[in-house]
Amino acid sequence: VGTFVYFAVHREFGALKQLADYVIKRHYPSAQNYAQLLEMICSNQAKLIAKWMSIGFIHGVMNTDNMAISGETIDYGPCAFMDEYNPSQVYSFIDKRGRYQYQNQPAIAAWNLARLAEAFLPLLDENQEMAVEISNEIITGFQNEYQSQWLFEFALKLGIESPKTEDGDLINHFLAILSEHNLDFTNSFIDLGNDNLPSEIFGDFLIKW
Repeated sequence: VGTFVYFAVHREFGALKQLADYVIKRHYPSAQNYAQLLEMICSNQAKLIAKWMSIGFIHGVMNTDNMAISGETIDYGPCAFMDEYNPSQVYSFIDKRGRYQYQNQPAIAAWNLARLAEAFLPLLDENQEMAVEISNEIITGFQNEYQSQWLFEFALKLGIESPKTEDGDLINHFLAILSEHNLDFTNSFIDLGNDNLPSEIFGDFLIKW
């Protein structure tokens, strides 16, 4: 993402177009235009971040240079997987303010992709207002798809193969219990699958589940 932003900031629009064409050829050959390319990039990121969240993965330094256009995880030196579930957990010693903490990852991804969408503006439409409208719609689409992917990934961990929107409440209930009691993220899902959760803590959840 950062490479696109670099060319856009320096108004090197020829290089910007060349890079976008290369990305289409290498990663997204089915993209018919640059708007579709941006949509596909956002879609892959939505799936990736939802997967991170579902396994308790914390990247650590989610700046634009560390977000791959291909939708793969890169440059995760200070990364870690959570033990005790803590939505505010950070793992980079430079992240003093918690910008890249676990719970912020979806919002940071959206911010990074918004910067990418800004860089794409010269490619989307000659009319600036139309280009902005297209990019805003795509970024909104990312946020919606992320929510859908988050629901899908976590529902599977609860044994729900065809989740409904209201299942999000059940998932959040489970995560709230983990947070309140400082329980291990991964092991709690394993215990759930093995029917080994303590009823004195998870009683209300288990009834709803």
